[in-house]
Amino acid sequence: MPNSTTTANSKLTIISMALLALAASSLLHEGLGHGLTAYLRGDIPTLLTSNHLDDLRPDRLVDAGGTLVNLLAGSLAMFLSTRAHLPNLRYFLWLLASFNLMDGAGYFLFSGIIGVGDWEAVIGGLPHYLALRITMTIFGAALYFLVVKLMMRVLQPFCPDRTQHRGLYNTVGRLPYYAACAFYCLAGAFDPLGVKLLLLSTIPAAFGGNSGFMWADSLLPKHSDATPLTVARSPAWMIAALVIGIAYILTLGRGIPLHH
Repeated sequence: MPNSTTTANSKLTIISMALLALAASSLLHEGLGHGLTAYLRGDIPTLLTSNHLDDLRPDRLVDAGGTLVNLLAGSLAMFLSTRAHLPNLRYFLWLLASFNLMDGAGYFLFSGIIGVGDWEAVIGGLPHYLALRITMTIFGAALYFLVVKLMMRVLQPFCPDRTQHRGLYNTVGRLPYYAACAFYCLAGAFDPLGVKLLLLSTIPAAFGGNSGFMWADSLLPKHSDATPLTVARSPAWMIAALVIGIAYILTLGRGIPLHH
């Protein structure tokens, strides 16, 4: 039942949902986006980890596939979140959508500014490279802002305003960010490519790519009399996060060989 108190939200359930949503987003990006695209393109994937896919030959469509799948999956999850009637399911779908959409939008911005990553591989070597990179940066920034704005519109039933329910966004917005980023980095620490990948890719992707969580509450309405929906305590979500989280770290963290 809805409750206006911050403590009504189950923090353990929120953390559990965040781990599952982040794991799903990562697997969609690497496994479905890059892996399946590589297979369909006649490429041979050789290693799948929590934050990269190795294959035998460069392919711009394979490089673009991860981001495109994230954007598609995130859009679908956000739509379903607005239609879900159960608060816990609605909130999980919002998390799943948020991680996917920020990952997808953030990659354009990241590759445009830093000059590394999937979309650097997509545009690298093309004519008018500098113009493409500048355009990609501007597009990424605009898309990321629109994604975060959409996130707050859908989250609003759980955090109606940023004045009356002070501190509530820390629970429903920032807590899952911290939990998911720590989980992603823990899995990345086992990657066969070692600490260099952890520092140059995993940590920036986790904390930077999802950083919209940290300032998104500025886009919430200032005043609202609505009573927030709450995330109820659910042992099922906790057990699922424990089992899947351990399996994720021990398998995708270390990497799954796909071809010898």
